[in-house]
Amino acid sequence: MIWVYDNAIVKDLSECIDPDGGANSTVKVMGEDGMMGVLAQLQEDKINFPALFLDRHPETPLDQSRFNFTRMHKGVPCVYDSEKNNIYLEKAVPITLGYDLHVLTTNTVDMDEVIRELIFRYSSMYYLTIEAPYESKRKIRFGVAINPDTNIQRKSANSEYLESGKLYESIIELQCQGAVMLDYTARHMQGIVTDGNIHIK
Repeated sequence: MIWVYDNAIVKDLSECIDPDGGANSTVKVMGEDGMMGVLAQLQEDKINFPALFLDRHPETPLDQSRFNFTRMHKGVPCVYDSEKNNIYLEKAVPITLGYDLHVLTTNTVDMDEVIRELIFRYSSMYYLTIEAPYESKRKIRFGVAINPDTNIQRKSANSEYLESGKLYESIIELQCQGAVMLDYTARHMQGIVTDGNIHIK
């Protein structure tokens, strides 16, 4: 379900840059899938700049500081399905998510302005909401902020852009707080009458 976090950040950035959702936004925002075809699109001159690319770090370590034995192994009651008379136990494993946000521009003025906007947006914890794509469909809040232990990487204009110009690149490292992976186990509810009392198991 990690892709849900990716999509939430990309969608939020897109809506921030272009609230009306128009296709002709000045700044393009793409996720990991968009990055895969960047070189090919550069050759065909299909990308408009400035452009933002979100790249998730390949490692997704478990966040041991947030381990909860019951939530990880047994699960806690989370959702009741009245049609099937099932209750779903939610197991949650906390994870650490990190991203590199690549900013590509054709000049330093655009670069400075885009970086300024991103720094103010993510300098303190910025909260987003996802909907779990499984049985619960419940909403989960998580935070996104610039990693305070890293600097913004400013690349020189070394990347050739077609034959006529160069690209400037900066990389901002983001980190997420509160991210989890979820799993659900269905328990069928049964009522048993003993001694005049109803017991649910």
